[in-house]
Amino acid sequence: MNELERLAFELISNSGSARSYAFEALKLAKEGELDQANEKIAVAREEILKAHKIQTQLIQKEANGDKIEINILFVHAQDHLMTSILAIDLIRELIYMQEEINKCKKSEEV
Repeated sequence: MNELERLAFELISNSGSARSYAFEALKLAKEGELDQANEKIAVAREEILKAHKIQTQLIQKEANGDKIEINILFVHAQDHLMTSILAIDLIRELIYMQEEINKCKKSEEV
């Protein structure tokens, strides 16, 4: 396995973990466990940061003149990264919305 393939697999792994944590957070939010949901989102963001650092490392290498061979595995890894970033962003907003809904429900009970 060459260096790019290893990095592609790391991107896929970290991105997949991040997306999984984000969807766990969404499930917790729907169950009303907002503190736990926010904790899961924080873990998801840590995982996506690891993946983003790999991407940045590759961009810097190419900017320094090192030719990066793009193959389907690397494209697949980039797809994982970008969809995971989007999932985390959207799920963070959904958690915020759930918090607001809960506040409204609570104020109606009073």
